[in-house]
Amino acid sequence: MARTAKLAGRASSTPSSLASGGAGEVELRDHSLHPGTSVMVEWDAIEKWLELEVGASVLTADHGVEVPIDLLVKKPFRLAPWAEFMVGVGPELVQITGPDGGTFFGGELALDFMFWPWGRRVGLWVEPAYDLVFHGGASSGVGGMGGMLLGW
Repeated sequence: MARTAKLAGRASSTPSSLASGGAGEVELRDHSLHPGTSVMVEWDAIEKWLELEVGASVLTADHGVEVPIDLLVKKPFRLAPWAEFMVGVGPELVQITGPDGGTFFGGELALDFMFWPWGRRVGLWVEPAYDLVFHGGASSGVGGMGGMLLGW
């Protein structure tokens, strides 16, 4: 019983972040630009050692919309009391509408920069990323997300 209470108390104090902002990706095959918006939530799986992030974007695509959803496992590095850097990797599911639409799988590598100039409740985030998606062969892109960050 004491173990359960201790674990429950630890889980409730786990730092978490919610972010929303702009997103964009450049396909490396044809150099097409896909702008859009993004949202993500992350939490400490193992304090100061491992974070998990679930993110989704809505991007314009040729004759449709592209919705990549990812689950990243990230290693955090605290640069200063107000700045963090993380390296993340994980699977990605991409839903595309339009003539060449469908659901495709791939992976993503991301670098995550978080800045907390106003304390741990409000901050800014920038996340450049590389993804490889299997869509009629391998398709890769370089992109990024960034925007407002809320912590609790």
